[in-house]
Amino acid sequence: MKVAVLWIGLSGYLNACLKELAARDGIELFVCHKAPESDAPFDEVQFAWITNRFVWSSNRDLDSFDEQMHNFAPDILVFSGWHVPAYRRIARQFANKCWRVMAMDHCWLGTLKQRIGTAISPYFLHPLTDAVWLPGERQAQFARKLGFEQRVILRGLYSCDRPMFAASHIERVAARRPVARSFLFIGRFVQEKCIDSLVKAYRLYRDSTPDPWPLVCCGTGPLRSDLEDAAGIRVAGFVQPDALPATLASAGCLILPSLFEPWALVVHEAASAGTLILASEEVGAVPHLVQPGYNGFIFGSGDVAELAGLMSRVSAMDDERLDEMSRASFDLSRQFSPQRWADTLLQAFDATSPMVEPSSRAAANMG
Repeated sequence: MKVAVLWIGLSGYLNACLKELAARDGIELFVCHKAPESDAPFDEVQFAWITNRFVWSSNRDLDSFDEQMHNFAPDILVFSGWHVPAYRRIARQFANKCWRVMAMDHCWLGTLKQRIGTAISPYFLHPLTDAVWLPGERQAQFARKLGFEQRVILRGLYSCDRPMFAASHIERVAARRPVARSFLFIGRFVQEKCIDSLVKAYRLYRDSTPDPWPLVCCGTGPLRSDLEDAAGIRVAGFVQPDALPATLASAGCLILPSLFEPWALVVHEAASAGTLILASEEVGAVPHLVQPGYNGFIFGSGDVAELAGLMSRVSAMDDERLDEMSRASFDLSRQFSPQRWADTLLQAFDATSPMVEPSSRAAANMG
């Protein structure tokens, strides 16, 4: 079976999912993606195993892409959203020739643009795709408003390399080490991540706590100096995917104060590593991976006092309580994995694709 994946920027999480898919019997993989950008400088070496790959930097690079796709002749076409003209063009060309799956992570916000989108979706989106694949329920709400029926809505689009992150938690528990007493932020140093609120909340927390935890910030971006100038905060820079498990293992609690995140894969990475999580209500992964008082807490985006109070609440916990919440995070992370990602795609193809004849459905199974 031939599977073509047309994406924007590859990352460590998608790399793990693609490896799992490619390892299945009879799968031939083709991947098209945009070259890494400066705000997410992933090491290209991690993708070198993908022998059949097309990398582009601008839409002009995709002008000659059609012939390559037609030569590959996929049975399954997975493409990222509707914003790349060449991907839309390919999706139209392969109507009734393969099973087309559009990946989307947009949440329903009720904006004028989204309302217009729901009106034109039957004419603009539906002709492009046979199914939609999305991370969770906030995106499923939008998909239903776009007119997609439940039977063609796939969930679980995003998963980290769970076994890699889980290893650090399993090792800590086996060694009976306590949860590390430090906070961690991972993300771009930009306004959308609410860096200003994070700095203010940490300052308030530090001033009101006799023995405050340090805060380590991993990433890159224009607001780096705001973090470097704050007492108790250490800036560690951008962390490559293979170093993230150790980074999370060195911290006890992830903080994600974003103004808006369609999903935030780092929440699954943290949960898989058994890290407690403080996340704003605007983070899309929250309904699935953060349960207040169970493995972390949820706060209002931009609410400095609430975030500072939660930081104090977490750092005041004893080792037993921290370990209990760490184990709870790890349990919640089981919902998503590269194995389930590959299973979702192949089993949905088997169950719903109009391209599969009944006599050949067994060949589409995961093996």
